[in-house]
Amino acid sequence: MKLTPSEIVNGKHFYTIPIYQRLFEWATDNVITLLDDLRGKFISSNGQDDYFIGMLTSTDNNELIDGQQRFTVMMLMGCVFQKYHNGWKEFLKANDKIRLFFTSRPLDNEYMRGLIEQMASADLNITNDKMKDAIKCIQEYMEKNVDEAKEFVTYVFNHLCFFITTLPKGYSPRDLNRYFERMNTTGRNLEQHEILKVKLLSNLAQDVDKYISLWNKLSDVDTLLIKKRENESEEQLRQRKNQAFQKKIDEILVSDIINGLGVSKDEKKETIGSVKASNERPKREQEINKDSRCALTFPYLLLHALYCFLEGDIKDSIEDFFKPSNFLDTFAKYLPYDADANEDNIKSFLNILYKARLALDICFIRPTEFGYILDMGVSEDVNGLKDLMMYQSLLYVSSSNYTNYRWFGWLIDAIEKAKNKIPDALELFRDMKSRDEELRKLPKLEDLSYGNDIRYWFWKLDFLIWQKREELFKKDSDALAVAENYVFRRNRSIEHIAPQTPETDSTMVWEGTDEDRALRDSFGNLVMISQGLNSALRNSSYEIKKAHA
Repeated sequence: MKLTPSEIVNGKHFYTIPIYQRLFEWATDNVITLLDDLRGKFISSNGQDDYFIGMLTSTDNNELIDGQQRFTVMMLMGCVFQKYHNGWKEFLKANDKIRLFFTSRPLDNEYMRGLIEQMASADLNITNDKMKDAIKCIQEYMEKNVDEAKEFVTYVFNHLCFFITTLPKGYSPRDLNRYFERMNTTGRNLEQHEILKVKLLSNLAQDVDKYISLWNKLSDVDTLLIKKRENESEEQLRQRKNQAFQKKIDEILVSDIINGLGVSKDEKKETIGSVKASNERPKREQEINKDSRCALTFPYLLLHALYCFLEGDIKDSIEDFFKPSNFLDTFAKYLPYDADANEDNIKSFLNILYKARLALDICFIRPTEFGYILDMGVSEDVNGLKDLMMYQSLLYVSSSNYTNYRWFGWLIDAIEKAKNKIPDALELFRDMKSRDEELRKLPKLEDLSYGNDIRYWFWKLDFLIWQKREELFKKDSDALAVAENYVFRRNRSIEHIAPQTPETDSTMVWEGTDEDRALRDSFGNLVMISQGLNSALRNSSYEIKKAHA
């Protein structure tokens, strides 16, 4: 729901800041930046265009879970602006009820009331230093721009916009706490992708609330979009996943395919007493997806979806396109969201974003603490599933934020080739492996040497050993067990097994001949290990290094 101060007054909305939220923390620099931005939009649009301050999140009883800092600064601006426009007086207080209430903070409530009612007084019995500094900053700003003060505060009253999204009814205190903790571990008050959400979705003419709800689901990349419901069979779950791929985003908005989006009788709030006792093992899906995470963070997922939307036709270098510091500039350049915004293009991008998120959930590995899982809704014994999981693991560890677009594009292409259904595991494995091998040709033997960028070929060798493990190792041997349980890691330190200059006695000692130097730096005498292990071994003897490797 989109709101302005005037719409808050007309809608008779009141809000509460819960006790677990932090106190007002904005510095005067933040306040001045906001005022400058507002004034800039006021001047450039001749007072006609909206200015979006961001996204707020509340519970169904109007407790602000996210956005309390921005709402508080609106209250502080209102304390100053009421001098120039009576609408702000109604925004601050209606029927003696303050618009914003601080739970279990009587001093803050008293101070806010004092600011509203005694604005002319310089001395209040109670002070809040951050609020006091902000008020002074706003007063001084208005005094410098007094000629246009009335028109400016009228503009802010009618055009300072924010979207407010309401968490589903029935959110328990535990759910709220988990949501709040996750929100506060980001390290910043407002992520760039949250700013992008407001800028993009503000261009949609209809169903903005529904798109916001879906965006919020997509942004929580570590929670699966489609999870097994009560009494849903594995086959029904797989059918629902296929339906999700086949439907367009506008159909998804009005369906209950995605968990938590529509109304499903299987997702109603349960109590402890309603959970039936069972002697059966936990559901397989719950086991394999526990504590897994998405292979991409949401900002990078957005950039990869944009790259697919553009079909790779970009004017920047790959490094500049995927650089995090360029995030908003990249979107502004390739998917305009201000004056040149195109609603159809934005919807097309959102459709690709939705399909891409599904693809990562269902058709690509999800890292866990101990390795990787891949849940395509089929038995673990299905032909090609294990091969696919291992090869995707190889692609994942051997890629970076600037090269993930390769396997990501192959994955999206394969799903389109499967006519927007979950592709066959064996076919997907063969397709991704073929495209990877077409991209990376085996170098000459002399180029597979120390000092060259050969990390990929260590991982590729590991995959080939795993794939041929039953041919290479004896049945029930320790070596076969190691190969069976192999997990790809992002080890990046290349080390000589027979060291260049061993510190201790070693049966392998190199001479200074050209032949020895070539052998010493050859692929056969190299191993890729973690940086920590490399530091620990240093120039240990051949025997010690071989034992660790």
